[in-house]
Amino acid sequence: MSAQAQEINPLYDRKPVRFGFSLMGNTAKMKYSLKDNNLNMDTLKLIESVFYPGFGLGGVVNFRIAENIDLRSGLNIQFARRDMNYQFTNNVKKVAEIEATYMEIPLTFEYKSVRHKNVRVYALAGFTYRFDFTSDAETDRSDTKPIVALYPNTLSYDVGVGLDIYYEFFKFSPEIKLSNGLGNQLVPDEFVYASSLKRVSPKMIQFSLIFQ
Repeated sequence: MSAQAQEINPLYDRKPVRFGFSLMGNTAKMKYSLKDNNLNMDTLKLIESVFYPGFGLGGVVNFRIAENIDLRSGLNIQFARRDMNYQFTNNVKKVAEIEATYMEIPLTFEYKSVRHKNVRVYALAGFTYRFDFTSDAETDRSDTKPIVALYPNTLSYDVGVGLDIYYEFFKFSPEIKLSNGLGNQLVPDEFVYASSLKRVSPKMIQFSLIFQ
């Protein structure tokens, strides 16, 4: 029996356009840098970023560019949370909760290996535009109200790997990728929570189950 005869739906990847959906889980955290003199303030002792799990779902559209190269895009809704903890010298701890509800538009190139029976691996790289519907950019802030506000529009670069598994009527692809925000997303203000930070950008590790 030939190798092709053992393959399920061997012409699947020759379709010029394919549609599907994805289920996502994520772990989100902040990349940040401190101002040079921030810990010399009278009361501030320590700042740390805390990660939390999140989830999302979305639609997928896939374009065949070449034999082993695809371009994938879509529209996602994703929920994420990452907090900033502030420890003061009087043992007071304040938490700036940073929750996000993202609309995402990813644009990703995939480079695929040669298909082995009903499995192939791929590497991916690209960019994702995100808009946060719950940004605190316009929220009132004060010293007693711990808020670290981020601008709602974010562009990130993405890298990752995945696995295509072929079935009779669809293709299933578990995938993991790292998504790092570009630029400084911090909304500056004069209060200690934001003024002690020099630069802030979101960071996310995302695991997806993609059905096409």
